[in-house]
Amino acid sequence: MKKYIYSFLSFVILMGMASCTKDDAELGGIAPSSVTFTIQESAKTPNILELANTSGSFMSSWTYEREVVENDSTYYKAFGSANGDSVEVAFAEAGNYRISLMAFFEGGQASKSEVVTIENTDASLLDTEEFRFLTGGPDNLEGKVWKFQRFEVGHNGLGPTSNFFPEWWAASKNQKPTLGHYDDELTFSMDGFKYTLNNNGDSHVLPAAKESFFSNYGGTVGIDGGEDGLRIDVDLNTEDWKWEMTSDGDDRYLNIVNGGFFSWYVGESKSFLILELTEEKLHLRTIGIDGNAWYYIFAPKDIADADEETDPEKELEAQDLFDNFSGQKSDNLNFVTDAALVFEESYEFRLTDNSPSWLVGKYERTNATGDQGWWQNYQAELPYRIDLSERNVFKMKVYFEPSNDFTTPSTADETPAWLGEVAMTPTVALRLENSTDGEAWRSRAESLYTLGEDEIGTWIEVTFDFSTIMTDANKDGSYSVPATEVTFYDKVIIQIGGEGHTRPGTFYLSDFILQ
Repeated sequence: MKKYIYSFLSFVILMGMASCTKDDAELGGIAPSSVTFTIQESAKTPNILELANTSGSFMSSWTYEREVVENDSTYYKAFGSANGDSVEVAFAEAGNYRISLMAFFEGGQASKSEVVTIENTDASLLDTEEFRFLTGGPDNLEGKVWKFQRFEVGHNGLGPTSNFFPEWWAASKNQKPTLGHYDDELTFSMDGFKYTLNNNGDSHVLPAAKESFFSNYGGTVGIDGGEDGLRIDVDLNTEDWKWEMTSDGDDRYLNIVNGGFFSWYVGESKSFLILELTEEKLHLRTIGIDGNAWYYIFAPKDIADADEETDPEKELEAQDLFDNFSGQKSDNLNFVTDAALVFEESYEFRLTDNSPSWLVGKYERTNATGDQGWWQNYQAELPYRIDLSERNVFKMKVYFEPSNDFTTPSTADETPAWLGEVAMTPTVALRLENSTDGEAWRSRAESLYTLGEDEIGTWIEVTFDFSTIMTDANKDGSYSVPATEVTFYDKVIIQIGGEGHTRPGTFYLSDFILQ
């Protein structure tokens, strides 16, 4: 695999950074009439122009702009620059171009412009390494299709504009699978520089860019993922969308023309800095509507699809799940303790009027400090992913000892700094997580039940309904997704008494089952 090393000589291939210039500008008392230059077609092809400064100035600075017609308005858009008295510029695409020379004299500087027309597109000028990487080459008229490389860490990212890496956040593998952009297909073709985006009916939108997206493309909110973003259900008209490559010194940009966007919408920016472009990778950076730097990593569709198939994701299956914590071989869950939790199977529980069995599971929180105390739970990882499309209700019987203390908090120096004083809570939570997600808390689903005073000291049956997934994207349960759209959970976690504290407590479990 060859990597394209970006450089920009006095030879310009295509278009560029959005800006406009004034014709015949006078600066420092020098008249525009003092600026003269010649334009000659190269003997190689009429699409290459040889520019020469005939002004006698001591320094020459050239800029090249292409005429753009967009939304019934016409303007010129800069796409390159060069320094030197004599330069050679290649205009691959037919169209009108404005060539400007800024000449620097001892007494000041002035500029002059001239518009030229390139009659025909010269495809041979487009057959460069970087264009082949992006589009598959001039012979591939259908274009090359790219998708998010969602199993590469950092395929989405966020950072300050002061650097060029996602300092604040780099997405873990498959971190945002329900928000609409992982199945997007971006196609770049040299045939008319066509760019299309097949969003399969929905697009991922940054919350701050919501109104901008609606204004430009319409649609309705399908999923509101809080800070994680929105899935906007929308059908796009990409008929007039085009792409272009631009230069600014040594930097190269991939830009969108005529109103398009690159899959994950973070604002109206149409210019994306190319951090890396190879046959197998497209790595971009842009500035979002929030003023931050956002990052994208794409792979060719065949590679992205192959990675999805070969990634160690488990098969999606609908199987029975049950455990009565009595140690019987018929139980099909292999629970293990997390942190300092002590769990005893086949505990001989004293019989009461509504005891489910005389052998149950004893869940005992300890007063351990730090991470060993804060997150005590009982969890099982499955060899498959849970199919929740038809069966999504769990039930379990629980017994809370009346002697448990739910009022005395752990002191602030015993709890995480962001929590302060925390008491144990009379709650039982069932969580579903993705074991391959390095930040599983962002995509976990949780169903929480709080016991009333009359439910403590007696066996009760608790229902956990996951027909609608309420994830913990912002730790406030704000992210609602239909169960039919969630296919990545392979971990079951039982947590009793809340988290973030060091209070001990004793509880009993029985008859856990997926209905």
